[in-house]
Amino acid sequence: MPKLTYDRGKSLEATIVKNYQIVQISDTHLTPQNAQPANNQQIDPMLKLMQVFHDIEATQVHPDMIVISGDLIHEGKAVDYRQFKTLIDREQVRFGVPIQVLLGNHDRTSAFYTGYLDKPVQPRYYYSLSDNGWDFYFLDTKCGDLEPGYLDEQQLRWLKEKLGESNRPALIFMHHPLLGAPLENMKYSILQNGDQLQSILKGSQVKAIFTGHVHFANMFIKNGILNVSADSTAYHINCSNPKRHLISEGTGYNVITLSDQQTSVEQRPLLLGNTTIKAFNIPSTDFVDPQIVAQEMKRVFR
Repeated sequence: MPKLTYDRGKSLEATIVKNYQIVQISDTHLTPQNAQPANNQQIDPMLKLMQVFHDIEATQVHPDMIVISGDLIHEGKAVDYRQFKTLIDREQVRFGVPIQVLLGNHDRTSAFYTGYLDKPVQPRYYYSLSDNGWDFYFLDTKCGDLEPGYLDEQQLRWLKEKLGESNRPALIFMHHPLLGAPLENMKYSILQNGDQLQSILKGSQVKAIFTGHVHFANMFIKNGILNVSADSTAYHINCSNPKRHLISEGTGYNVITLSDQQTSVEQRPLLLGNTTIKAFNIPSTDFVDPQIVAQEMKRVFR
């Protein structure tokens, strides 16, 4: 029979609740045509992604939804996103569930709209859906083609309105994470206006935020909300030295389980190389100059 759930003083709502599983894949960084794999990868990132799909099937995860949380293709063109759509369509048939995608800083919005969606180009790509008594929000944190993330005012207003219309528990998927203890030295790379998002989430039904971008698995709780970053399927970045980051081959993904408004996460590492394939220096670990962010966002909406 339907289970009655009471949501933070709001009206009782009859909801049929069952275990619901989501596979989160992130930062696939597939190689565009006539290009080399990003950051000196020795193993084709497509092979790594296929290893993830194989592992999901071999271990009988049976997800209800799969989410790929950005950096789908490493600075690809429309033809690359068209080929990626063919792959996603095939995997949706294999698993019999929808595969949701969102954009990261290495994605190219125009190419994505033209090649993947086959729709007129828009400046942003975000949306929501509901299933099994939960709301899911897929946000666009791209700050043009800069590395850090940013949520524009229009998108924040949309999210606030949507959250206010529903009593259901919710999850957010986005590419760039909020600032948290594991990311204190990553301010230059993460969501730049996280305080604005947190203000909107205060008192909401959002239970967890799932991100990627930093290429190492981490999680923390902030203002009562679970924050989880998935490792990349393409390559791992060791950021233990805040001034010099080391890249190695790496593949991982997350299995999220929702049960009676409870959220659990299994982080599944499939590959972690012990050889550095590239290293890069970090001049500053602080937040990016707001004027640089504003100029780039102005260009996006031009």
